[in-house]
Amino acid sequence: MHSKTFKASLGSARALTATAITSVVAMAGAYAVPAYADTEDVTEVVVTAQKRAEPLATTPLSVAVVTGDQLRQAGAHDLKDLQSLTPSLIITSTANEAQTTARLRGIGTVGDNPGLESSVGVVIDGVVRARTATAMSDLGEVDRVEILKGPQSGLFGKGASAGLIQVVTKAPEMAPRQTLELTAGEHGTLGVSGYAAGPLSDTVAGSLNLTYRSREGQYKVHTGNGPRSDARDNDQNYYSVRGQLLFTPNDTVTVRVIGDYTKRDENCCAGVAVAKGATSAYIDLLAPDSGVAQMINIEGREVWSNRSTAQSLTDTGLSVETVVRLSDTIDLTSITAARHWDHTNGYDADFSSADIYYREPDGAFGNRFDTLSQELRVAGRTTVFDWMVGLYLSSEDLERHDQYIYGSAFEPYLGLLLSGGANINRVSQLTGRPVGQSFVAGEGMNDVYNQKERNIALFTDNSWHVTQAVTATLSLRVNKQDQTLISRHTNSDSGVACAAAQTLNIGGVGTICQSFANPAFNALSYGQSHEEEATTGSFRVKWQTLPSLMTYASYARGWKGAGYNLDREQTAAFAADTDTAFAAETSESYEIGLKGRWWRGRLALDAAVFDQAFEDFQLNTFLGTSFLVKSIPELKSRGVELETRYSIPSLGLKLWGGATFAEAQFGPQVVVGLPALTDRRAAFAPKWSVTSGVDYQREVANWTLRANLTARYNSAYNTGSDLAAIKIQDAFTLLNGRLSLLRPDDSVAVELWGQNLTDETYYQVVFGAPFQSGTFNAFLSQPRTIGLTVRLKR
Repeated sequence: MHSKTFKASLGSARALTATAITSVVAMAGAYAVPAYADTEDVTEVVVTAQKRAEPLATTPLSVAVVTGDQLRQAGAHDLKDLQSLTPSLIITSTANEAQTTARLRGIGTVGDNPGLESSVGVVIDGVVRARTATAMSDLGEVDRVEILKGPQSGLFGKGASAGLIQVVTKAPEMAPRQTLELTAGEHGTLGVSGYAAGPLSDTVAGSLNLTYRSREGQYKVHTGNGPRSDARDNDQNYYSVRGQLLFTPNDTVTVRVIGDYTKRDENCCAGVAVAKGATSAYIDLLAPDSGVAQMINIEGREVWSNRSTAQSLTDTGLSVETVVRLSDTIDLTSITAARHWDHTNGYDADFSSADIYYREPDGAFGNRFDTLSQELRVAGRTTVFDWMVGLYLSSEDLERHDQYIYGSAFEPYLGLLLSGGANINRVSQLTGRPVGQSFVAGEGMNDVYNQKERNIALFTDNSWHVTQAVTATLSLRVNKQDQTLISRHTNSDSGVACAAAQTLNIGGVGTICQSFANPAFNALSYGQSHEEEATTGSFRVKWQTLPSLMTYASYARGWKGAGYNLDREQTAAFAADTDTAFAAETSESYEIGLKGRWWRGRLALDAAVFDQAFEDFQLNTFLGTSFLVKSIPELKSRGVELETRYSIPSLGLKLWGGATFAEAQFGPQVVVGLPALTDRRAAFAPKWSVTSGVDYQREVANWTLRANLTARYNSAYNTGSDLAAIKIQDAFTLLNGRLSLLRPDDSVAVELWGQNLTDETYYQVVFGAPFQSGTFNAFLSQPRTIGLTVRLKR
């Protein structure tokens, strides 16, 4: 978008927002409480966005909060389900669950390469998760989820340059409670979840959450001659265990121990064809069936894949949080955590039933994270100051395995590709090797990357209550990071085809010498390392303008450390590039906002205008056969966001809504290899994102009838990092609903629910099919699902 157009759009949005805010504030002051008003206050949610408990209404930053009750009513089980409940948040997965990306205000790091940390961080019960994908397990019993928008690197570490998702699960209680939830629905949806909490002694409470969920694959798979036998893809099959102990030996010490384990065994992910190029005819010649879709029928959810997409995932961890009251005004908090995350995946790299190339699901393709972390902080307060100082230590060991194996059709397909379909044996002519001996089936590449990262940070957060109405808060964090990487490359066939083609040099070298077939990587091992330091933080001023209205202004600086592309890189001369480093990402954000509460808290309005600028934004782009990691010089996100809630307890009615207008746009600099990015809107950055919902309940014949409906609207956006026009997702709206009948004491509940009620089909990601010019596939959204849940509680 041109600068003038952008400024005009932003100006219009700001004017519209300012008018809306002024109108709401004026209405709140001008009108008396309506005749149906209750005398009961609506309880304000308490958040820990600044690592201390405080009401959302007085927290001087943009925070969207989703309560545990809202999650249950939305049928939300993991972070992806949050998207229907808060604007500007988009979470997508690509070829498997390990490649998941969260974005806020149009900004997020593409998750296909574990060498890049997430711009939107995730913290669960005070423990930082290594990447967005490592936080996609079932959340269990949740107290609330806080979505913190804008840089959060001051208090939450080096990775949260664009925002943070903080999950707080429900702590054990002394009051005994047991729940059992049974779910069944379309597409073979099944779920069983049990929760029990209560006292284990006078000073110890415990809780245990057990969950199992499964669903049939949502794509019908054409497997050709195999060896794949699964005729469905993108299924769900996992179980999760989460246990907690809460020790309160006396009035000054609290210890909370949390252990969790999740195991997934599923198939993910094949892609649906959205466009066919001329090369699809070559696929058809080499496949026992049609090879790829003969007609584009996205809603049909048919895919072609002769190789396994089986994935296995293990996610487990243990954390200990200790809080010691040193005095009436000073607390010491310690959080010690260890986590292990291991993911392996099969992959049909050509997305067809022709046997071209693939990855085996035996562990040769996958990622493993082992992390240790320790946080210590001391917080205190006086009549004038609230202060906090802390130390954070972390150790992350990442092991990535990568593999490409040639199928029986790899060499014939390259022959057709290099001859325009005229000569299936063209590769043999270009290499001088016998037919079938340039790329032998079963040969290929196997690489291992071992990355170690050590991080230490000192942080402080201090609030000065200048007057009863004005508070200034300064947050600072000094980070030091050391990172080392050992890369080990092997080619089981020694890259003979590429070597021979370079020797003859009569054509086709660029196609034959892909990085995974390049002899320059034969038995190649090399190391890289770096050290860096950065200072991040924020400064906020809030003013309690009226008892019912708080306004604030803030500045924040974010940072995401430098790193390495965990993929092969080669030069134009087909030499191995042993420098795969990319620069650190930094961000600066300015924000002005207000938070108002009227009519005893029944009406709430949160609004903010933001201006964020990123330098050296870390972008990962799939180029058809490999990933390109680039540091984009400039990316800006500017806009305005509103969230409002209105409750009428006497009528059992709750209304809520939110809207974000954001212009996330790359700068004028030309990026080598990605020319389309110049002055263009970033991927996954809809101009408008709107959510709304209604919750209504009333008593009916000694039962409570409850109805819940939520809606999410996104305007059009591009789903590809390279911003190719074919990857645009048109505007769409999602509707989810739930109709419940429950006993007044909540002991029995029967719920009829529907997800994606209008059966909207939309893209998660559109990508170019590897080696197939003009052919594009997509990973799709979930189809409409109707089901029934029975919940028992005592």
